[in-house]
Amino acid sequence: MTIENQCPVCGYEMEAPPKDYRICSSCGTEFGVNDANASIAELRDAWIRTGPKWWSNTDPQPVNWDPIRQMENAGIVVKRPPASEPLSVSTSSANAVVGSQEWQSWGATPSGQLYGRSLGVVPR
Repeated sequence: MTIENQCPVCGYEMEAPPKDYRICSSCGTEFGVNDANASIAELRDAWIRTGPKWWSNTDPQPVNWDPIRQMENAGIVVKRPPASEPLSVSTSSANAVVGSQEWQSWGATPSGQLYGRSLGVVPR
């Protein structure tokens, strides 16, 4: 993996560095827009609250894509609890807790806001 091309929000290896209005296919962060309004930790928390779901409609989701493993492989600390407890993801400034053991079935519609602030994200 080329570290320069790694999305700091979700750990996905992008085709080019995460800057200059490039959008991560995995989490949908548009660098230079979304990260101007929120921290990486807040953007990660917002993405995790979506499921976390594959964002792109044009770039196909990789076969056997696992967003939790993707974050772990990128060095993002993911605490895997027993199946009966929620998932916790540690970020640089906060913990995000996802309340389901099956991430594939999670489904929350992103509001485009986090903590009452716009992230510059347009919900689909």
